[in-house]
Amino acid sequence: MARPVVEKKYSFTERIYLYEIVKGLGLTWKHFVKNFTASLKRGPHTVPTCWQYPEDRREISPIFRGEHLLLLDEQGREKCVGCGMCARACPAKCITVKRGKVAEGEESRYAGKTYCEEFQIDLLRCIFCGFCEEACPKGAIALGKGYELARYTPGECQLTKEKMLANYRREKELGILKPPRKPVPVAGAAKEAAAKAKGADEGKAKD
Repeated sequence: MARPVVEKKYSFTERIYLYEIVKGLGLTWKHFVKNFTASLKRGPHTVPTCWQYPEDRREISPIFRGEHLLLLDEQGREKCVGCGMCARACPAKCITVKRGKVAEGEESRYAGKTYCEEFQIDLLRCIFCGFCEEACPKGAIALGKGYELARYTPGECQLTKEKMLANYRREKELGILKPPRKPVPVAGAAKEAAAKAKGADEGKAKD
């Protein structure tokens, strides 16, 4: 059902817009004076002012999704096994993974029997949704806090495995790594566990 149209009666000052224009300019001037006087003070400002980037930087949110990292485990081994789940989950189809088998004598470098021989992310297509981070069964990929993504050529926007490992080491040195994600429980596994627990309780009751 359509709503009835209510006709509003405007006053003379509202019809010529003069009062509204003066009121808007007054609000702009008020904020200008407030911000200008605050910018003359030393120390951190409590009102919005121009940040002198790159010297002044805002604090990054702990849930910020920036440039990608390839993580290492506690022993310094690569977690990624090259399964390609991140590439399958990516809606932008910007991830390319090539899996390789770990050679003899290199088991100390990798956490699994296979590893990612090649790993590439096209930052020009990536939408930073975080699906790759959620889909990874080994928790090997994460979106870090790097937000300075401007490049001069399209080739520099191709994020390789070496660059992602370098991003991880840099953020680890700076102490800004995000805590590891908690594993998401699978619905089927949860049902099986509940059924097993129920069966065990029934067996105890019969005994």
